[in-house]
Amino acid sequence: MSRMRTYCPHCGRIVPAGQRCPCRPRPKRKPTKADKTRAEREPWRRNYSSAEYQAARQQAISRTKGRCTDCGKVCAWHDGKRWRTAGMGGEVDHIVPLCKGGTNDPANLALRCKSCHGLKDARLRRKTP
Repeated sequence: MSRMRTYCPHCGRIVPAGQRCPCRPRPKRKPTKADKTRAEREPWRRNYSSAEYQAARQQAISRTKGRCTDCGKVCAWHDGKRWRTAGMGGEVDHIVPLCKGGTNDPANLALRCKSCHGLKDARLRRKTP
């Protein structure tokens, strides 16, 4: 008796029964105890979903017209209503981090590409004891 084969609904490849097609990522891991206490350890993350933060974020992105503050690379796009960073590698960065007393004010937010954001974070970590 031959094993059943199925077709991947996403790419159409033949996949042996009970196996996952390589075109699909693995399911996310189960949350750990540390994940559940993250809100207690990092209370500033709660504000990221607030309307005030989202409005400040949009102002920060529109100020640079979707370009990285440091290198000028395009890292956000406008869909007619809002600025989006998904798929472009853009990250809205706090100039003065919240853990060091910064705010969610638009003047404290800057759009950076992933590489520039990583360089800035690495510099801050070197300075912090």
